[in-house]
Amino acid sequence: MKRAFIHIIVCLLLFSLSSLGQDNNIFVRKENNPELKVTVTGYFGISLMTTYTGFVRYGFIQIKSTGEEKITWLSREQFIQQATGQTISKANPDKKNFLEEKEIMWQSFENLWKLRYAEYPYDGNQEKGWAGRDFTPSEAQWSFLNRNYHYSKIDQFLYGDDMWKLVKDSQDPDWQNQYSSLK
Repeated sequence: MKRAFIHIIVCLLLFSLSSLGQDNNIFVRKENNPELKVTVTGYFGISLMTTYTGFVRYGFIQIKSTGEEKITWLSREQFIQQATGQTISKANPDKKNFLEEKEIMWQSFENLWKLRYAEYPYDGNQEKGWAGRDFTPSEAQWSFLNRNYHYSKIDQFLYGDDMWKLVKDSQDPDWQNQYSSLK
């Protein structure tokens, strides 16, 4: 009798625990519940923060479905090799030539300093930039960059379609004149 009573108690406990598990996701594996799965999407990105090697900071940006960002810095050479599909990359697993696909000359990245500076910031080069202020875009230029490319501050990484669009647009002399005229 004592043994039967213990058996009944154990069965009731197991039954109550199993019904608790059905009402919440504690016992559901991530693989079986898309709401618990975290996905990561990779992008190429740029920032106009200068580095000791140049005027553009290049990176590989990973965006988790949770909103978390991780940036891996790339050299200009690594960026170009990965963006053109010469080197495999998580941002370019199919080894596409994004520069060719987006109709972008790689030298266009070298001219992006002009978005930030009114004139070349080092001695020896008399080339003019497009920025409305000496070391930063004017308020109207910031508004333009934010409205068209979602770019709002120098240290921000611009990535994905917005980045490709900005680089492509900046190749156009009409675009350069329009940007330069914003004061």
